[in-house]
Amino acid sequence: MMKGKAWDKALLLALGLAVIAASVLFSLKAQGFAGRFVLGKANPNNEVPETQKARSDIAKSLVEKNQSWKNSDKGVSGTAVPLFVSIPLVEKDGQVINMIDPNSPPVRPPVPNAWLMEHNLDFLNAGVLSQDPDSDGFTSLAEFEEKTNPNDPKSHPAYAAKLVFASRQQELYILKFAAKPDPERFQINRVATSKWPQGKNMYLRVGETSEDGQFRLDGFEEKRAKNKVGIEVDASVLKITYLPKNEPHELVRGVDTQIPTYFAEMKFELEPQFQQYVKEGDSFNLVTDPDTKYRVAKVNETSVVITFQTGAQPEQTVEIPKK
Repeated sequence: MMKGKAWDKALLLALGLAVIAASVLFSLKAQGFAGRFVLGKANPNNEVPETQKARSDIAKSLVEKNQSWKNSDKGVSGTAVPLFVSIPLVEKDGQVINMIDPNSPPVRPPVPNAWLMEHNLDFLNAGVLSQDPDSDGFTSLAEFEEKTNPNDPKSHPAYAAKLVFASRQQELYILKFAAKPDPERFQINRVATSKWPQGKNMYLRVGETSEDGQFRLDGFEEKRAKNKVGIEVDASVLKITYLPKNEPHELVRGVDTQIPTYFAEMKFELEPQFQQYVKEGDSFNLVTDPDTKYRVAKVNETSVVITFQTGAQPEQTVEIPKK
């Protein structure tokens, strides 16, 4: 029997021989790699596959088809529009209104929807027509009615629309045909008033003008009439022209005749400090509108008639009721 050390040597020898044999075998295989590992040659295909006709036709139809937006969920008729463009819809009193449909009812009557859209006004605001986007003193409704631009302060209705007739004032000129002292002259008394505090006796012939320059004597007509108790009296008449207003008047013998001169108390809404008493027939101006000439043509008890003209434009007339 072999002792322990002899067995160890034999085992080590066997392992060494096995390692050497494995190394030799690996070397032999490595020498054959070049023959077995060769890069293959690529054969690319550059031809584009033929398009499938069915898919092409579908794509073509989608491109050429007219796209439309149909709002049928709440009763709004279909309206053809470009893709990705929204339609402004407003619901009012349970009805959906298409703002770009000319046949739709107005959201803010009497103004058409198209006018609100054209001027980019806030039509969703119930008070849009009372707003003043350009701060020119006129509401959007006033601008619509006068066909002006609510977004341009230089485009606005006439400033006459902002004039206020506050009251009518008057000055009295009182005359009385007192007597006929001779065949050619007539005695006419001027009665004292606040405007003319001193009375005056004037003697005039037909065709002459009074000393105060207020009237001209134009004619005489002899008349007789019965008074309240039935007695016949002299009712002769003098015909005069009141020169400040170029108005004809008649003076009956023995009767006070009042000839009023009216003044209009005028105010202007855009200038709170403006207040003028303008005599009937006289002109006035506004600081806001210096190029326009305004004239008080007629002062009535409840209204005033104003004419106004800017440059060479035609003269316009407006009647303003008293406030």
